Amino acid sequence: MPKLHVVTGAPGAGKSTLLRHLGAYPFASADFDELPELDGRLLGIDITSPSASPVWPAYNRLWVKIATMMLRGGGPVLILCPLTPDEWASAAFGDVVDPPRATWARLDCVDADRRARLAARGWDRDQIEDAVKDAEELRCVVNQQFTTTGRSPAEVAAAIAGWITDSSE
Repeated sequence: MPKLHVVTGAPGAGKSTLLRHLGAYPFASADFDELPELDGRLLGIDITSPSASPVWPAYNRLWVKIATMMLRGGGPVLILCPLTPDEWASAAFGDVVDPPRATWARLDCVDADRRARLAARGWDRDQIEDAVKDAEELRCVVNQQFTTTGRSPAEVAAAIAGWITDSSE
């Protein structure tokens, strides 16, 4: 049975950067940030804005469905997202038929790196501190970690590929 791998990470961990380095590996990969347009809109709704939080559960369900469809290919699938395992499970409950079980890891970095990366994106201080708090929460619920601090995206991609290969055998 194909295996779903989910790598979670708070904003600034390096998920979107990592995605560009995963194409060389024999598994399908996708990132939650790929569906919205550059302005954060999906189907006319800015789903990246905190004011859109009422639609986030539906967006999460959409991704569970996408992962389920990707698994039909028969190989391992990697989803990069900001969710906790409980948020994923909540999204999978209900209208998703036979939702896939996932193996979890966390992409992380030291808080100083996160702050610098998000400041470079133009995030304000409150947004940055919210992301730091999100990272603290994820550290408490997902043990398997891949750090982007002091490592190139190619190195991190290779480590994640090894994890996927090892856990899929």
